[in-house]
This record gives sequence, structure tokens and C-alpha cells, in this order.
Amino acid sequence: MIHWTLNSIEMTRRTQIVIASLIALIAIPNLAQADLGILKQHCSACHTGPNPEGDFSLHDLRKSPDQKNLAHWVESLQRVRDGEMPPAEENKMTRQEVAELQQFLQKQIVLFEERVEQPLQTPPRRLNNREFENSVRDVLSLDHIGTHDPLAMLPGDTLHDGFDTHGESLGMSEFHLDQQVTAIRRVLDNVILSDEQPTSQQLTATADQMFVVDTDNRRRGDKTIRRDDGVELKDPEDQLYCENFPHTKSAGWYRITVKAKALDRHVYSQDKTGIYDDDPLILRMELGSRHVDLPLDEGAMQEFTATHWLAENTPIRFSFQTDGLRLIGNGNFKFQHRIAHDYIKTHDPDLYQRIVKEEVPNAKSRSTQPSHWVHWVPYWQGPRPLLSSVEIEGPFYQSWPPQRQVDLVGRQPTVANAAAILKPIAQRAWRRDVSDQELAPIIRLVESQSSSLGELGAIREGIVALFVSPSFLMLNSEDVTPEELFAVKFSYLLGSTTPDADLIARVRKGELDSFGAVRDELKRRIANGKANAFLREFPYGWLELDRINFMSPDVDQYPLYEKKRLNEDMVNEVLALFRHVAENNRPLPELLSGDYSFVNADLAKVYGLEGVPSDSVLRKVTFGDGKRGGLLGAAAFLTLTADTLSTSPIHRAVFVMENFMGIHPSPPPADVEILEPDVRSARTIREVLDAHKSDASCAACHLNIDPFGYAFENFDPVGAWRDEYIDVSQRADADEAGNSKKRRDRTPSFEAIPIDASSTFVSGAQYKDITEFRQLMQSDSSRDRFVRCFVTKVLTYANGIEPENFTEVESIVKQSASHDYNSIETLAAIIHSPLFRECKTSESER
Repeated sequence: MIHWTLNSIEMTRRTQIVIASLIALIAIPNLAQADLGILKQHCSACHTGPNPEGDFSLHDLRKSPDQKNLAHWVESLQRVRDGEMPPAEENKMTRQEVAELQQFLQKQIVLFEERVEQPLQTPPRRLNNREFENSVRDVLSLDHIGTHDPLAMLPGDTLHDGFDTHGESLGMSEFHLDQQVTAIRRVLDNVILSDEQPTSQQLTATADQMFVVDTDNRRRGDKTIRRDDGVELKDPEDQLYCENFPHTKSAGWYRITVKAKALDRHVYSQDKTGIYDDDPLILRMELGSRHVDLPLDEGAMQEFTATHWLAENTPIRFSFQTDGLRLIGNGNFKFQHRIAHDYIKTHDPDLYQRIVKEEVPNAKSRSTQPSHWVHWVPYWQGPRPLLSSVEIEGPFYQSWPPQRQVDLVGRQPTVANAAAILKPIAQRAWRRDVSDQELAPIIRLVESQSSSLGELGAIREGIVALFVSPSFLMLNSEDVTPEELFAVKFSYLLGSTTPDADLIARVRKGELDSFGAVRDELKRRIANGKANAFLREFPYGWLELDRINFMSPDVDQYPLYEKKRLNEDMVNEVLALFRHVAENNRPLPELLSGDYSFVNADLAKVYGLEGVPSDSVLRKVTFGDGKRGGLLGAAAFLTLTADTLSTSPIHRAVFVMENFMGIHPSPPPADVEILEPDVRSARTIREVLDAHKSDASCAACHLNIDPFGYAFENFDPVGAWRDEYIDVSQRADADEAGNSKKRRDRTPSFEAIPIDASSTFVSGAQYKDITEFRQLMQSDSSRDRFVRCFVTKVLTYANGIEPENFTEVESIVKQSASHDYNSIETLAAIIHSPLFRECKTSESER
């Protein structure tokens, strides 16, 4: 988690034991004399005796790596590699001694892992909700599970460090199972139709049959704005429905034809409306829980026709989809009408005078101010869609029963051939071969239900039983072969869904047994869209982008964030950056500190960029100032690590350490008492932290953490650049006699305080600003640390558990390095690694 208090990041056993771990090696009797000498010479003075520095004794590490202290050995090695141990100001080790110590630490870790032979396991876990949805869709060979939102009742998944694939967090209860049964039945309601074929009809809704409601479905009289050629949609909060076709009466195919056009695209300035001149207007057709966006360009009426499979009782609504029209006042659309006042006053003074003299005095509104929005509602000419007509034909079918039902259960399914019907469904659902013996209980269920439900209804219940079986609901179970497990893991990693028949067949033939074959398959799946789930869900979870609005920037200080929905642009920037690196097989370190990103006109305002086209399209932009680019300059990272009105180098430091560098500072032990200093005179966060570090036990921890955060202090809570803090205080003015005025007469005083974004790492590496910090993050050590962290995060996402095998992770990083850290080769190395491929071991084998 990133929102830490100062106390929660103090010196802890896990952090300081890194130092003590080096000293503990003295106790190993068989060490080479040179290693022992290095440790005694450079470490024992501070970490032996009754009061060792950091209050850590050598006894804490025992004599060698074991299951409990292995992580400390690994962290010790990393800190020696990075030059953080011993601290720079006390380090008298030669390069040869550092190299020998690194070699020794790594050798001891490897020897331990070879001796213990830790199981390379993938523990079973429940399908998360999106995997559940995707898998049901693909097992039933559907394009979507239904427009009636059949999974709406499923309990939400618990995230662990941003991921929804963590095994221990994906709980399962009787209530959860009940909801899954209900969800499956609702999906099948949209697939297996047992009644007579519904009659098709064709309806056309023109302006007289269209009505506008707001989002809570209140008509408030009739707020519909009708014209001879259609109905206008002004407020983005409104929805339009057709009174003669409020929803579907039966599941089936529906052909929908919409005629619409954009109105008044360029009357008002885009700076006033917040809708860019180069963006089309988006008329959104909402088909129950799904939607289709129709782009409207200025000019003649446009016609859109498409055919959709809609579930029974699917409502059809239309709305104006935009992040504009919210820039005035508190963002409520009604204040947009003030633009009409300003525009008419400037461009049509005669009309303005008539309205002010004749209409304003006689208005029902209590306001007599000419500029009040209520007087200008009829005269507003902002961009908006006009819906002329909606024609709906359906439901219709190419055959009866529908072909997708025939493909699933046959044209005339019977209980007698239930096994033949259900077995292929079971094999897709259970992601493996299914024996007749395994299927037998479900066949008996079908037979027992046929008298009450009929043959089709009984087979439908058999399908429900297949989906609520542990073989479907649980991943990585022990009843699969190594080949089946690999196919399942590969498919769920990239597509979050069940493996297709082609992938299973290729894995069984051994066609994906080599690194090169995995790499080529990975390239194909990225190119053909079968890795889209990974390209979105992994970076979204890795960077905890769901938390971006946890403490949203203050709307008064940063109005564009809410009024232009900047959080969506920020998230999409990061996803576009990740997709670009993957699709173009770019080196992974470009993700962290490359000199480019993807920006649209709204983000350009935050970043202070000139020359970005005036639209909402994200385009690749190269930054030439060394301050931005990659994740370190992304507004999403800078915003989700800030507070509502301020920034904290601690929040940002901890995020960088945990998510980019793989460093995990821990909260202090419960028995450590922290006495907070008096910080009332502090004006900046640095002064607060400096006072806090007056406590020696606090200072040691902050020396490790703070340098990862100070570099970002030039970025405000929305990621915009600033050179100064603005300190606002109350100044009491004096009267002519020199006496201070009363408190109510005090006026605010603004003081600009220059920002100090410099710091020094424990290793001695220094930076004076974000540019030099970014350069440090491009060093060999930081590059390897970032790639190692990335590898660990992907394995955690894939396996549902963080990898603990140091040797295998190092092997992946080494293989990545041999391919210039390119993204596809690194991902292929992860997938080909035993940490991904190996079967779960049973308890008896551990």
C-alpha cells in the first residue's frame, strides 16, 4: 500500500537485518579466510557486542541461509550489488573485496536452494470474476455473455497488491457459489431458448416517440427538446429512450438503424465547452450492460446500422458521451448556459438587450441577474447530438432453434445422447480430457431432472453442473497433466480465459517446449489480440491504477482533474505506454525512464506541452527536457501517490521502491516507540521529515527511503510541474497607529518557497533534480533491479503467489539481459521458466 504515515516506514527488523546479515556470516566456520576477513574488517565494529547498531544481533541470522532468513540473504546481496552496504561514508572496501563478497553471498544462496530443492509450485485458486466471465463466454462459444448483465450479483474480488489473481485473496463461500449458480443460469437463459419462436416486428421511433430522462429515470415533466428533425441530447447526464420500444421482449438478433447528426460543433470556443474541435461527438447506444459508440461529424444526417444479439428485457438507451460541458461552476451541466450569455452579449448585442429588457424581468426565476444561467437556456448553442430516428427490427433468427444453440446442444437434444452433448462442453470447461466415469454423476443428474424439466431443461441443468464443478471454478488443480497445466496457465496469463483447442493440441505435441517456440507464440498472440487482457490487466494491477481516485486532487485547486475526467486519460496513458513497449518489443527499461509517452490535448495541459493536436487521441510524444517520459513521469503514478492538496516524497518513494525496484520497506515493530518532534515551524515536507529524522531510529530508515521520493517534489498532485511551494498564511495588517487589526480583518499572505528536489542515496549516488534522478535509474544496477521487479510481478500475476526461488528469477533476468532486455524475450523467458511451467507439488512431496 502506498499511503503510509511517517511512523509506518521506520527502522525495522526486515530493513536493518540486511546489514546484520553480512556480519552473521562470521559465525560460519567453513568460510574462506578472505571472506571472513572482509566481514570482520568492514562490519564487525558496528554490529557486534551487547548494543549492535540498529539493535540487531548476529544471532538473528543463524549460521547460514534457511527457509526463514533466505529473503534477508537475497536482500543483502542486492544491497551490496547496489553499493548501499556498507554505507558510502563508511565504505572502505576495494572493488575486488566487493566482488568477492557478492560472489560469496550469491553462492551461498544458490547452494541453499539446490540443497533444499524448494517446490516450484502454482497453488490452486478460484477463477476471478473477469476470468469467470471470459471462460463462460468462450466455453459456450459466445461473443458476449449477455446484455442483461448476468454476473452483476457476483461478489467483488479482493485485490492483493493490485492483482486480482492472488490465490489467498480469492475467497470462496457458499454464498459465492450460490451466486455463481444463479449467474450461470442467467447466462443460459440467453443461450438455450425452449419456447416457440418469437414473432419478429419492426418499429420506428421518431421525435414524437422519444423521451429524455436523467440518470435516475425521473421525467421531471417532459424535458425532451424536440425539433422537426429529431430530439436533442444536451446534458451528458441525460438518457433518451424510445417509448414504443423500451426494451426487448425476447432474446434474439436485432437490427438497429440510427439516424443522427452533430449540432453546432463550432459555435462556442473549445476552451469554453471542453469539447475539442477535432473530436467527433459520440452518441452512445446503450444495449443493457453493453454499449456501442457512434461518432458524429458535423454536416448531414448520418445513418448507422448494425445487428446485435440482445437478451430478453434488454433496455435500449442513448446518451451523449463526453468529458466536456462540465468546466463551469461545480461541473453541473446547467451552468454551461452561461456561455450563451457571454456569446450573445459579444456577438449579437441587439438580441442581448432584448433578452435583458424583456425576458429577464418577466422570468419565473427569482434571479434578476442577466448573467444567471437560467435566462439563457433556450439560446444555448453548444455541441450536442441530435437523434432523428431509431428503427428496430427483431427478434429474428437464421434458423430455429438459433444456430448458436444448435452448435452447443444440437437441434433436438435428448437425455439419451446427453453424454455426447455434454462431454465436449465439459472438456472445454474443465480445460482437459474428461473420462466417462467423471461425467457419469452429471449424466445421472440430467436423467433425474428430465421428468420435471423436460429433456432440454435437464441438459441445461447438466451444463450448469459443469460450470459449478471445482474443475471449472478452480485453476491449477492436481487433476491435470503438466501439458494441460501449461496450456491453461499460458492462456489465462495472456487472455484471462480458457485455452482454445489449437493451443492445447500444440502443447500436447510439444510444439511449445522451447524458448523460441514460446517467444514466437507470444508474438503471434500479441499481434492478433489474444494477449489484450494481459496488456491491460497486468499493468493496471501492477501499478495499482484502481487507486488513482483514492485521494483525488482537490477540485477547487485542480478543477480539470474532475471536470475533464483526467484520471481516465492518465490511466490510458500508462496502458498505451505498456502496450507500445510490448507490441514493438522494446527494452523493458524504457517503461521506467524512456524519454517518451502517450499524450492527448488534456494531458498536454498538465504537462505544459505545446503543439499537441486539439483532440482526445493519445499520441506518442518525445520529451526533450529530461524531466518526463516513461512511468517515472506519468501523471497516473504522480497522482495516485499524492494527497488531495499536497504531495509526499514518502508516498512516492515507497511506490517506486515496491513497484519499480522490488524493495519492501516494512512498518516498525510494535515495541518501538517513536516520539514525534515539534514540526509547527516547518514550512515544507523536507523540513518536516528532517525534524522527524532527529530520532536516530527514524533516521536510519529514512536514509534508505527518502532518496526515492524527493526527486518528484517538482510535480504537484496532478503531475504538473512546479518550481515553488506556495505557503499561504494569515497576515494581520496594522492600522495607522501601528496596532494589529482584528482577526476577521486578516488577509492571506502568499510566500513562494523554492523546491529542493535533491537527495543522496546510501550508496553515495547523488542527484540535484528529477533529471539526474532519472539518469541514476538508468544505471546498470537500477536497470537490473527494475527488470527483476518486473519478472517478479509477472510471476506473481501468473501464479497467484510471489516467487521465492532466487536462482530461477536470476536466471530469467540473465536471459533477459542476453536479449537486451526486450519485452517479448523477457516474457518468453518467464513463461518458459520452471517457475511458470512446473506443476504444483502435493503436500506429501514437500
